[in-house]
Amino acid sequence: MTASEEQQHDSSSDSPSAHASPEEHSRETAERLRTAVAELASRLRPFPPFYGMSTLRAIELELPPGPALQPPPELGCVVVLPDGEISELDLRSIPGPDGPAAIDQVEEFTELDLPPEQYIAYATVALQLLQAEMERRSQN
Repeated sequence: MTASEEQQHDSSSDSPSAHASPEEHSRETAERLRTAVAELASRLRPFPPFYGMSTLRAIELELPPGPALQPPPELGCVVVLPDGEISELDLRSIPGPDGPAAIDQVEEFTELDLPPEQYIAYATVALQLLQAEMERRSQN
């Protein structure tokens, strides 16, 4: 074996992904994306309001239409939060303190335990939207 072949062999066997199963590769990719989403979200200050609401900071994530990877039907509104967490948002209206005509809203976030393939899809959308928001702000 030549020195360059030996070096190539050594570097490929040192890589943790060199012999990873598809499932392991998906988990590793999801973890790298989780870190990237968290870092990008942390740089976006102030974080955008959710549909103009002054009390709620989140960006809705919608997977592109198509048969490739669809969310489970029971999954509601998926958002990325200022800390980069991808969660399900449940908005509920409740009677306000000023009587039945006044309405308050309660936001509840549920951390999602998505399979790596679904997380990758949502994280990819999150990165695109966060990057687009940063570019929009830099142009203003």
